Amino acid sequence: LCVDIGGTGIKMLALDGRGRPVNERARMLTPNPATPAAVGKILRKMIEGQPRFDRVSVGFPGVVVNGVVHTAVNLGTKYWTQFDLQTELRKACKRPVRVINDADLQGYGVIDGRGVELVLTLGTGLGSALFLEGKLVPNLELGHHPLKKGKTYEERVCDAELKRLGKKEWSRRVEEAIETLEPIFNYDVLHLGGGNTQHIRVKLPKNVKIFTNVDGMMGGFRLWEHD
Repeated sequence: LCVDIGGTGIKMLALDGRGRPVNERARMLTPNPATPAAVGKILRKMIEGQPRFDRVSVGFPGVVVNGVVHTAVNLGTKYWTQFDLQTELRKACKRPVRVINDADLQGYGVIDGRGVELVLTLGTGLGSALFLEGKLVPNLELGHHPLKKGKTYEERVCDAELKRLGKKEWSRRVEEAIETLEPIFNYDVLHLGGGNTQHIRVKLPKNVKIFTNVDGMMGGFRLWEHD
């Protein structure tokens, strides 16, 4: 069972032994405030509607170390700091559970496993992940690094700015972010995902690949292949 906890929505999808979807992706709105108790209630409700599963992979929007949440900017860090989400879900599901950063999880689903690959997700905020020869550099959290005019990457290309600026101007900001990152990481491929990729109105470089949310959730299968 692959779970993606986002700042706006919580998604869930069951995969078979080859990593293929066996049902339609389920989605419910993230509660506000998004406390561990409120999110846990939504998760339990959604799990009831899923087919049988043997293990659980969870992507969480923040820094996660050994299943324990350290930051959760778009959910409320004050609620989540030092919350052992992995242990709590294991108790609730009575199944093995692995919890990692959401962009890291989605990256596992779309990378080619060759060279330097950067993953960016455009949603409520900006998620990021970095892979070298298929191996993860965890918890990059590039979205909170400074970009321009005292603003971070996330502050300039988040969903709130898309709504404020409109698709055309927001797309220019996405283009600017990509142009800034390319000479820093010198990546072979940039994988670009998240719900807001559909609103991009600029031509992207040839080494930028768009992926869907379902593509990213395939990372829940690959997560168990990587220790």
